[in-house]
This record gives sequence, structure tokens and C-alpha cells, in this order.
Amino acid sequence: MAYYNPLHAPVVTTQHSGYSALTGAMSDRSSAPGASRKRLPQPPYTPSSKWQNATGRSSAVHSAVSFDYKGYSRQGVSMRDLSTRNLSVLSSMMAGGEDRVFAQSGLARITFRILWPGYSVDWARTIELSADGPITRARLAQVIAQNFSRFMEVHRNDKTTVPEFAISPTGLRFDHLVLVSLNNVFEDSWQADVVIDLR
Repeated sequence: MAYYNPLHAPVVTTQHSGYSALTGAMSDRSSAPGASRKRLPQPPYTPSSKWQNATGRSSAVHSAVSFDYKGYSRQGVSMRDLSTRNLSVLSSMMAGGEDRVFAQSGLARITFRILWPGYSVDWARTIELSADGPITRARLAQVIAQNFSRFMEVHRNDKTTVPEFAISPTGLRFDHLVLVSLNNVFEDSWQADVVIDLR
């Protein structure tokens, strides 16, 4: 995964040479932008109760919350950074890190869900949005990363029906995950849009 320096503007492709003394040692995959990234395909949550499914609101009422490093758009933030850096550093690294993202929503809490492909478990946890004042974008990202870390720790030895997304030391690891956004999928249920970066 590339390192993003929050103190300097990103270097765009037209500003640097494609030449590298290491070209011969690098695989073809590393030369194609985005070739090592793929989306974690989580199905949107729907309740098991037919009545709730039929009467509940299934379209999003609240806008998605996006997560990016400063100077980038729709690239996401490494969950490794979210779990190892303190809140003040994260706030300065992230675009809108200090934004109170749910301040105008009227919500006090949300249900955060992980529906990892191949694992028949619905991970549902409550996220308090106003425990210490309205939650900031950076703090929300930290809480989401903590949930993914815990989920992967709990299920790392479980059998999967989708080997491509197996959680294991030789498969997908926490440091492969990039948080892109948080989306309202059903009533008070929210899921993260996550990209897997194998670099």
C-alpha cells in the first residue's frame, strides 16, 4: 500500500517519470494503477423478518460518509493508519477529519454491520455518535477500523465458502483493508465500503 504524506500535496502522474531502476524486478501487476485493488463485495443488509423487510425503509435517508487522505478523492484511508495513529494525527491527515459528520442528522447511534463474503455471520455493533459531542469523521473511521480488526481476529480460523476472501495470515489480512465510505443501507443499519489493497 502506498504511503500518503499529509504534509505535502500528492504528486500527479504527469509530474514524475515512469522510469525506475527496479523495473526489471517489479511484477507487471505493480505497474498498472489499481490492479492490486478490489472491492470487498458485501451484500447490503436486509432483515430476516419478512414483515420488517416489507415495511422497513430500504433506501438510504442519510448521505454516505466518505474517508480520504487530504489531496485525494475516493481513494480511501488505510485501516492500518486508522488503527495505529492517534486521533489528532488522523484528523490532520484526513480530508475533513474534524468534520462532525452526523451533527445535523438527529441520530444518537447507528448499527454498524459487516457481512464478509463466505462467512455466515452478521456482525452488528452499535456506534454511539454523540457520547463526547458529535463524532468526527476521523473518530468514526477509527471505530469502523476497530470493528474490522476485531471481526478479522474473531473469524481468522473459521471456514469460508469463498476462498478468494478468506481471512488468514496467508489470505486477507487487516493491513490489506482500505476504508472508502460508510453507507446507510437499511433503517439504522450502516455498512462500510471497503477496498482490498494487496500491495
